[in-house]
Amino acid sequence: MAHDIPTTPQDDEAETVMAALAHGMTGHPEKAIPLFESFLLAGPAKAVGLCALLAEMSAWHARKTLPKGGTFGLLVFNADTGERGDINEAPPGVRFAMQFSTAWGNGDKDTAYALFRALIDPGDEEGAHALADGIQCLFDMAVLSLNEATGRTA
Repeated sequence: MAHDIPTTPQDDEAETVMAALAHGMTGHPEKAIPLFESFLLAGPAKAVGLCALLAEMSAWHARKTLPKGGTFGLLVFNADTGERGDINEAPPGVRFAMQFSTAWGNGDKDTAYALFRALIDPGDEEGAHALADGIQCLFDMAVLSLNEATGRTA
């Protein structure tokens, strides 16, 4: 079932995502988020494609530095204590973004799709908010990664 969700973007969709990332990288994320509305209105296939594009942008540079056989991952830190945190304590959207990004970054598309489905399948307002938060988090991670890769500071 997971394989029936196409994630290869059309040229105009890729350009829209790149424009949004450019806004984020230049310190204007408020101009980026409205560009994602068309993906969300187009349904789950386009929404998961957006998540995949953002996850790819957040992982590609880090993956280049992995040793042979290494895996991509994210560490969770507790902002209050500065110590290692528990991903299960993160809000649903943030947890989704981190898990989706890690699965995608390791080439585990089946897990990434399953995480997406688990988030949206209830079809309720809570899931919609979590997806919006997750996309915001994926966007923020992609912008940070791209800024790091290019040496930019927004």
